Amino acid sequence: MSWEEATKIWAEQMGPDDGFYLSMQIRNNKKTAILVKEVNTKKRLFMMYRPNTGKQLKLENYIDVKKKYKKVSSGEAELHWLEQYKSSADTCTHAYWRGNCKKVSLGMVCEIGLRCRTYHVLCGSVLSVWTKVEGVLASVSGTNVKMQIVRLKTEDGQRIVGLIIPQNCVSPLVNILSTSDQSQQLALQQQQMWQQLHPQSMSHVSNT
Repeated sequence: MSWEEATKIWAEQMGPDDGFYLSMQIRNNKKTAILVKEVNTKKRLFMMYRPNTGKQLKLENYIDVKKKYKKVSSGEAELHWLEQYKSSADTCTHAYWRGNCKKVSLGMVCEIGLRCRTYHVLCGSVLSVWTKVEGVLASVSGTNVKMQIVRLKTEDGQRIVGLIIPQNCVSPLVNILSTSDQSQQLALQQQQMWQQLHPQSMSHVSNT
């Protein structure tokens, strides 16, 4: 959630405990900035907004908020909010708060805490390559074999239905599908060449 979006929500705050808060704990020389809004006055439950992941699904109890955070002015929160928002475009939560990420150090991709995530979706005649996709997912260590079908709508209004492919399965799947496609093209070329060399045989088949 950008700072502009956060300040718009902040401007609509009504409760005395609504507003910006900073974490009391400092990690990697940084503090966490959050925005909270009370949504249940009887149970004292608050909606929480973060710079990297925006609106949170889980409501927070006011007692828990006060244990970890201190209420501050928008001016005090702005720098911390902007810093995490900017970083969360390409830096995972582990690297931001700890200074490093085990997965990234091993050359893997980590998208925990990113505000922008990449999803690889295989579209088209998926059923015809279903067993190949299933085989790749099963062969890659640490990957759940269960395949997930998604329906998407692009910014230009195009609707897409396909399978979500994990990041570590994209490269081997592309190789297998490319090889399969090349084999099919080669088989088609060989069939066309055979037809050119044996036109009478094809004529006989047509007549029968």
